Amino acid sequence: MTVTAKSGAPGPEPASTMPPYFSIPELAERWRCSRGTVYNVIRGEKVLDFASPGRKGKKLVPRDVVSRIEQSNTRVWR
Repeated sequence: MTVTAKSGAPGPEPASTMPPYFSIPELAERWRCSRGTVYNVIRGEKVLDFASPGRKGKKLVPRDVVSRIEQSNTRVWR
């Protein structure tokens, strides 16, 4: 996360500086939740899975999916 100059609070990274893919542990740290919660949030989304069907393996979530999830789950403070 980057720090905004105005308030000093962390804000979302610009899309150009985000990595192209995120792993499940990286998203858990980024969203401050458990890996299980990350799996529930990305259920039904398009992800890269490097395992054969039904097996455990490394999953990578594309940047556009992450940014769409973050935008839909971000609360607007009024």
